[in-house]
Amino acid sequence: MRRFYIKERLFSIGAKFEILDENDNIAFIAEADKFDIGKNISIYDANKRKVLYMRQQIRLGAHKYIAYDENMREIATIKKEFMVPEYNITGTVGVMSMESNSMLGRHYIIKKDGVNIGKIDKELTFGRDRYSLEVLDERYNIFFIGLLVMIDMVRFHDDN
Repeated sequence: MRRFYIKERLFSIGAKFEILDENDNIAFIAEADKFDIGKNISIYDANKRKVLYMRQQIRLGAHKYIAYDENMREIATIKKEFMVPEYNITGTVGVMSMESNSMLGRHYIIKKDGVNIGKIDKELTFGRDRYSLEVLDERYNIFFIGLLVMIDMVRFHDDN
């Protein structure tokens, strides 16, 4: 099991996040495309190499993302259910669901084949967002970081 903590940078152009490991070391950086329509997201490792890209497809009333690996091969489609905080994920990552029992969408459980394999929690803080991410199957570390940033962009950055 791995734990990550995600903090949004206060002073940056566009949304930018630092992803810290259990020892408060920067493990990844996530950035939203600054001048794009939509909320596209790039995840970089500590060596500033892009390891995941998530492209939003604009749909009326719901959100849809396509996730690509470091070689720009499609690995997942993430579709939000209409009017409920639930996402369905399909692709080479498998069939997953991400559900929230919180009306505000601050807490999510990620399941694959009905088994919990990840958890996202948004903490209430003043000034900037902070999240915790628990990954039970480490093969999905980078992908789940992308999901977490996607949730923040969709639910809490609707100014784009």
